[in-house]
Order: sequence, then C-alpha cells, then structure tokens
Amino acid sequence: MANYELKRHKTSDKIKWIIAFLLIIGLIATTVTLFVKLDRQTTVTEIGAEAYMIGTLDAEGAEADGDTSIVTRNAITTDGLTVEIADDAEVTYTIYFYGSEDEFISKTDALTEDFDGSAIPENAETAKIVITPTADEDGKVDLTEVIGYAGQVTVTVNR
Repeated sequence: MANYELKRHKTSDKIKWIIAFLLIIGLIATTVTLFVKLDRQTTVTEIGAEAYMIGTLDAEGAEADGDTSIVTRNAITTDGLTVEIADDAEVTYTIYFYGSEDEFISKTDALTEDFDGSAIPENAETAKIVITPTADEDGKVDLTEVIGYAGQVTVTVNR
C-alpha cells in the first residue's frame, strides 16, 4: 500500500511540473505575440487632400496670395517625413522647413522625384508642402482640382 501512495505522489508531481511548464510556455508565447502585434501597428500617418488649401508660400516661407498652387493648411512634423510622387504626376512639390518656434529655415527646389527625408535640416521641426501643377489648363487651381493634385503626391509622417 505504501508503494502505491509513493507512486501516486510521484505521478502527481510530474503532472504539476508539466502544467507549470505548459503555463510558462504559454506565457512566453503570449508575450512574443503581443510584442509582434504592437510592432506591426501602423506608426505613420498619410496626409490627405483635406489638409491642403489653395495658396502658396513666398521665398521666406510666409503665406502669400496666389491661386496657382496648393499648400498644407497647417505645418506637419518632420519626424519620418517622406513624399512619394506618382509616376505620371503633372505636379511638382516644394517642401518648406520651419524650426521649433515656426521660424523659416529653408526650402527645397521644386521636386519631381520621391523625397526620402534624408535632406531634412537638423533643426527643422515642422514643414509645409506646396504642390504646383505643371499642366493646368487655365493656370489657376480651383476647388475641384485640389483633390486631384494632392492625390498625385503622397506625404507620410510618423505619428
């Protein structure tokens, strides 16, 4: 009888160790899955056509009167700033860079290629994008054309 009790006790210990081992494996798998899901979450924001208005910026980065281009209503962060332009785009874009206190720093030339963010000035905190059509029939941008021109340029930033 004592032998039976000892065997039952050993079997009980094995079951406890198996359960503990499975719980630890499950905890590790859950933790890894959680980290992978968090890492895959979208961390960028695409700037849509609603962020633009008809207007332009002067050589000093200040808003100027004009209806030949569109400009972002508000400055966007330079953190993770990239710009992709459509292959068949009929626009150019210029990026104006501003410091932490909205002081103008510099601007790019009129770009017709993608911008990967490598040319952002070190002290630039925000930017505004000016999109200028190259083949506009009347030379002026009207409200119905804003979405079309903005859609040819994809601007993304980190959240």
